[in-house]
Amino acid sequence: MFPGILICLSFVLCEAGNRPPHIHTQPSIKDIYFKPGETIEIECVADGTPIPKYIWKRNSEVFNPSGQDDRVVQLPGQGTLVFNNPESKDEGIFQCFADNGYGVSASVKVNLKEAVLKKFLYLPKMTHRVQAGNYLTLPCTPPQSNPPADVYWVLRSQNGRWEAVNFDKRVSMDFEGRLRFTNAKKIDEAAGRTYCCMASNYLMRDNAIGPEHEVYVTGVTEHKRGAHELWTSPSDQFFLRGQTLRLKCIFAGSPTPEVYWERIDAPLSDRTRIKSFGQELRITDLEYYDAGMYQCMGLNSQSTQRATKAFIVRIESSPYWKDKPVDIKAGVGAKATFICRAAGTPTPDYTWFINGVPLEDGQNSLGVRDPRIYNNPRFFKANTNNITLTNLTLDDHMNIQCNASNKHGYVFSDVYLNVLAEKPTIVKLPPALKKVTEGQSVVLDCLVTGKPDPIVSWYKGTSLITGGRFKIMANGNLLISEVVMADAGDYRCNASNIYGSSMSSTCKTQIRSKTRITQFPMDLEVVAGYEAKFTCAGSTDFDEARHMQIYWEKDDKRLTVDHQRVSQNLNDNSLTISGTVVRDSGVYTCIITNGLDEDRAYAILTVKGRPDPPSSVEIERCRDDSATIQWIKGIENNAPVQYFIIQYNTSFYPDQWVSAKSVDYTQSTVTIDLQHWANYTFRVIATNKIGTGLPSQHTHTFCRTNPDRPRKNPRNLRSIGDTRKTLKLQWTPMNEFEHNGPGFKYQLTVRRIGGSKYDTYSISNWRNSFIEIQINETAYTPYNVRLYARNSLGDAKENAVEKIMYSFEDIPKVRPFEVKVNKVGDTFARVSWRWNSTWLHDDGKKKEIRGEMKGFKVQYWRTDAKTSSFYEHEVLVENIKPPSFSKNGQTILTEVVVHKLYPYSNMTLQVRVINNYYAGPPSQQAFFQTFEGVPGQVQWLTAKVRSSNSITLTWKKPTQEDCNGVLMGYEVGYQTVDGLILGILQDSVLFIKNPDIERAILGGLSPAQKYRVYVFARTSRGRGEASFVEVSTSLELLTTPPVFNVFDIKKSTVNISWATEEASFQHAVHYVEFRKEGASAWYRTMDEVQRSYSLVTDLEAGTNYEIRVVIFKGRHRYYSNSKTIATTAFSYPRSIAVNYVWFILMLTSGIVTIAVSILIFMIYKQRRNVKGMPRYKRGIVIMDSIYKRRFIDKADEDDKGDRPLVKDQSETSHGAKQGHFVKEIRFNRGGAYERVRDDNKYVRCIDKTDISDEENKSSNRRSTMYSSGESNSKIDSISDDYSKDSDNDYSDSDNNLNGSDQYFVDSLNYKQPSINLDSSTDDNTSSTDVRKGKTIKVKSGETDGDSDMDFADDDEDGIDEECKDKHDRHNLIQYGRRREQGLFRENIKSQKSTKRKLLNDLTNSSNGRHGQPRYIKKKYAYNSKPS
Repeated sequence: MFPGILICLSFVLCEAGNRPPHIHTQPSIKDIYFKPGETIEIECVADGTPIPKYIWKRNSEVFNPSGQDDRVVQLPGQGTLVFNNPESKDEGIFQCFADNGYGVSASVKVNLKEAVLKKFLYLPKMTHRVQAGNYLTLPCTPPQSNPPADVYWVLRSQNGRWEAVNFDKRVSMDFEGRLRFTNAKKIDEAAGRTYCCMASNYLMRDNAIGPEHEVYVTGVTEHKRGAHELWTSPSDQFFLRGQTLRLKCIFAGSPTPEVYWERIDAPLSDRTRIKSFGQELRITDLEYYDAGMYQCMGLNSQSTQRATKAFIVRIESSPYWKDKPVDIKAGVGAKATFICRAAGTPTPDYTWFINGVPLEDGQNSLGVRDPRIYNNPRFFKANTNNITLTNLTLDDHMNIQCNASNKHGYVFSDVYLNVLAEKPTIVKLPPALKKVTEGQSVVLDCLVTGKPDPIVSWYKGTSLITGGRFKIMANGNLLISEVVMADAGDYRCNASNIYGSSMSSTCKTQIRSKTRITQFPMDLEVVAGYEAKFTCAGSTDFDEARHMQIYWEKDDKRLTVDHQRVSQNLNDNSLTISGTVVRDSGVYTCIITNGLDEDRAYAILTVKGRPDPPSSVEIERCRDDSATIQWIKGIENNAPVQYFIIQYNTSFYPDQWVSAKSVDYTQSTVTIDLQHWANYTFRVIATNKIGTGLPSQHTHTFCRTNPDRPRKNPRNLRSIGDTRKTLKLQWTPMNEFEHNGPGFKYQLTVRRIGGSKYDTYSISNWRNSFIEIQINETAYTPYNVRLYARNSLGDAKENAVEKIMYSFEDIPKVRPFEVKVNKVGDTFARVSWRWNSTWLHDDGKKKEIRGEMKGFKVQYWRTDAKTSSFYEHEVLVENIKPPSFSKNGQTILTEVVVHKLYPYSNMTLQVRVINNYYAGPPSQQAFFQTFEGVPGQVQWLTAKVRSSNSITLTWKKPTQEDCNGVLMGYEVGYQTVDGLILGILQDSVLFIKNPDIERAILGGLSPAQKYRVYVFARTSRGRGEASFVEVSTSLELLTTPPVFNVFDIKKSTVNISWATEEASFQHAVHYVEFRKEGASAWYRTMDEVQRSYSLVTDLEAGTNYEIRVVIFKGRHRYYSNSKTIATTAFSYPRSIAVNYVWFILMLTSGIVTIAVSILIFMIYKQRRNVKGMPRYKRGIVIMDSIYKRRFIDKADEDDKGDRPLVKDQSETSHGAKQGHFVKEIRFNRGGAYERVRDDNKYVRCIDKTDISDEENKSSNRRSTMYSSGESNSKIDSISDDYSKDSDNDYSDSDNNLNGSDQYFVDSLNYKQPSINLDSSTDDNTSSTDVRKGKTIKVKSGETDGDSDMDFADDDEDGIDEECKDKHDRHNLIQYGRRREQGLFRENIKSQKSTKRKLLNDLTNSSNGRHGQPRYIKKKYAYNSKPS
């Protein structure tokens, strides 16, 4: 605040001295008009020290306002003159002077004039007669007017009312006020009104009316004339710089000519405007380069060549300032130079004045005689543009005026010279703190005054600043260029002259780091309408970070980012432009600043839009059948034009634009083919990759083509057979555009085939599209018909083709036969019928179909409701006729599927033959019944009762027709509704199995929630279409805790019932919670909505339970008081201390259990050591292709858990003996156990074999083991699980193996010479996996103890022969099972001999046994069969 006060005081001190006057308020215009009797004023206000006095001069003579009878007064404190009642004698040239003893200031000269509007000279009414189509001019000589009057033309009616004449390109007014008609029309008679010229003076607020003109237009037909000059502006004109150029051309002619403008020596300026319907050229703000040659052109359709008028335009100028004089304040001994330089055409002359007195002598006046100027060597005039006064003293204060003038006007300037002697004063001190960014240049203020001009010096600290990057400017300020961090410090300035010195306060300067942009915006190209987004980020000095801001500029102008399309994200400072338009293209600048410095980054946005319309579309040449069009390409809008589309319209269809041709973007002219006898106008449309632009303006002229014969004939000639006894013909009429000349009509010739006479018909109305000819022939009689077009110049150029047309059609006489319904669904059926191919031939069409065979109509309905359920289905013959058929008659079978049948209904169906207009008699009816379908919607679905958590729904069954079957019940679902958002559908939450129940309670809902509830009806085919109702639950009401009763307490169940709130319609969800007495966790039952009871199950007998009932109403739960109940029977002990007897019993039972377990174990061990027990083999079973040996145990015991041998098959289906059942299978290492029932007799065999090298006996032992049986057995077959012949019964009694794929074991793991399957191989033998046919490679001679086929327990001592054999077979099976993984398959044919050998060994070793193994598909079993 203190520096500001100091500055103000400094200015006051500086201006406290004397100063010459200066007029700062004066008239801005040099001609002032007044209306007698109305107040007018001339302004003049000046300042200076001391206050100046005012002097007025009129016509160079001193004017005293006080001597004007109080009509003229001068306002107090200023020199403004006020004329209260001006008169004519007050006219003159006024000038104001202000004098305060230190100089005289002069104003501009003002010409005060009286406003005048004279009347028109009286002339009688004038009558003008003109031939229609000729031009007409109505004269007007405006009266004298100050200021100049505006001229109008008006129409005067008989009642004296005035109406302005509306100008257009046919009726206009020239610059001299005359009314011009380029061609007269009957409308110009104006219904008997007269034309008058009117002059209006805005200052006088008065109008003057000229003489009346009456117009009569003779003739009916307008006289056609080419364009010719009617009135134009003078050919040689000059205008002043800064004014508006106006040139006008009016051309006569009929039709009304179009006027075009051009500049001959250069293009027209961008400031050019075409006015007055093309007749006037205007150029605003004229410059010297607008001078040149201009030309107007008039053209109409009758013109053989253009009518032209050329203009020479010269530009001159009134004086304007180049170097305008300025006020000078100087000190004693200094020099003062005043420069006065103006420009203008012609070159201005200069006149200098000192205190209002001319510097030089005139013809009748003396110039300046002031001794400071006149004959004073200190004053000299170097040239006409400047004067100088040297070695100034304190007495050299004065006013100096300069006037520059030429014939077009003048400019005037008034300045002063003031000489001062002052001690230096620092007017503007340097700031106390200055922050600068490194690299910038900074100016430290030290603005000083004083005369003579003070010398200013600067100090940093105590050091004087000199040179380098430091520069003291003329006004005393210090400029530091490209500051660095070391420039920080304290700065002061000192100003001194001969009268003293002044020192400023200290300026502390701080240097900050630069602000930098780190993320630069990228150039973008977008299509108009899409979004453009620029991103920008940066960093700045840490101490100034809080002041950092980012803003955007477009083309160096700051963007308004709160615009609806332009926004800036304050989080990332990105700039987004939505819905871009082409004008958004430009250079976008991101500016990051902290108030001290800034950084800028630029990005270019290119918005590609559709091209602008082409301009200057003109008809270059018009011919009889073509026209050449030219144009100038418009602005491309950043996407190059690809092609142009040329369109035309005609006088027949002026609103219909037709695309005639497309041309490449390189072309600007094109030739278009035209129709004859039409008036064409054209326009051009540009297209780029963005899209098609707007069309250009249509051509101002039109192209008229001459008449000619029609090019073509009417199209789409056809017969219509809907009217009996009539030949009705129809065609597409030709539009006027296709007539090609006057007198257009259609010509029709008709002859019955077989007849000799042609009948000719002429249709004059071209809009007609049909004709009806009465005939006496039978239906569908053929005729030869020819239709062609013609006009007054002749027939169409296109040859008319004679066509065969048929007369009317009638009801067909035939009907389909053998109509059958072959397949029926719920809503569809497959229908077939037969018909004759003769119906497709001409003879059949005429006699049987009586028209064109169109197809068939399948009609069907509910047998008991034909009217309401009748439906038809058309089958077109094109879709069903065979590709070839006999002309002599062939029966054709047609089969189609008809839809939209009524489910679960008795239907009736029939078929009819149809032609184009009629259907024949129906076929024999077919009757059938459709299947059951899904039902329709339930009826009258309503929600009658609502609560906070439930809805009671009622509905009615679907109608009998909509049931579509036997109703089986209903399903209920729902979903929440939140405005327009639907929640997840809770489908089928209620199932109602009784179709007679038409009410349901939907519970478990939330309070105050809107729901959409669905109800579906169901049949055996599924549920049908849903009916739904939207309903809201009520607010949740207060609920008292439930009261319940307990009854029917049993060992593990208890029944709980409660009182419902049915009376209040509250269908709450109830459930029961229970827990053992003293427990912490509660258990709960299922929710109950409609029932008022619940059965609690799974309780422990003899136990106390706590029970309570809970009500849930959507958001809140209400708990009843708990009750304690005890289930029946003894309760379980809770601890040993509670029941001592129970503890003793449990201890005793434990000891007994342990003793029994030990006894059983000992018996078991003893039984395993027993030998010589009876050994009877009853069967071997293979399950799922895995060999599993089963041995018989406990013959005296029946097992009620026995199950069939093969799963999911009867006993007989797999070939096993009836009565064979298997209970269980157990495998141990080295042994197996099974129990088999056969004919109610049980045999037991215990296998306890220790396989070792000593027990590797000969094959005789195996033979003995297998030969000790009651009956002989043989291997019936070995059948593959996947064999194609697996169902065949193979016989192998001769040890021959039948079947291509068989599974069996190839080798044994332990040493038995009789089991060695392949002696021809080396150390390895192979075997085949039982399930998958894979071959197993094992080393021959491998011992049981060393191989992975060692299946025997080590502690077993021995075994009898029979069990040994069984045990061997078991180990063989176990080997195949264990080696299943990793086996590989070999060629089965190469192994046949090995397989046969194995079978022979097995067969020979088992002679005399009860049975032999037999393989069974999928579940394999060896069954005992008698030999």
